[in-house]
Amino acid sequence: MSNNLLENISYAFLKVAKVCVKTAIFFVAIYLIGMQLFKFGYRLFYERAVADGNGTEVVFEIKNDDTVDTIADNLEKAGLIDDKLVFKFRAKIYKTDFTPNIYNLKTSMTIKNMLDIFDSPTNDNIVSTLSTEDVFQLSPEDNEPIDESQEE
Repeated sequence: MSNNLLENISYAFLKVAKVCVKTAIFFVAIYLIGMQLFKFGYRLFYERAVADGNGTEVVFEIKNDDTVDTIADNLEKAGLIDDKLVFKFRAKIYKTDFTPNIYNLKTSMTIKNMLDIFDSPTNDNIVSTLSTEDVFQLSPEDNEPIDESQEE
């Protein structure tokens, strides 16, 4: 065999190897992307609460100017949800109108339960219809004891 023939065979082998490596990388990337999308879809549609059983009661407030992002951040900080992105997607899917109130929620509630409560609150879930901005704050002078003998 001549040197030229060996070079051509080597060159052809390298081209085939490059195509095989690129194809393998492509399929591995597709697999990894597919797995991440599957995991997200599973979290998005699988009803799961943060806690099992009865859960812990948490008082949660939605103010008039709160956005879905703010609500999701606050729910995560309160330990009521574990994935803000899933909450935002579900709120958009269910077209939730968030009613400003102070709510009594539990860590055993699913995202769907919370969205139903925020969209159509009932007296069972509302702690107060007033937000903390509407609550009258007394000044220290207002807390002084009243001398009933001076009122007469």
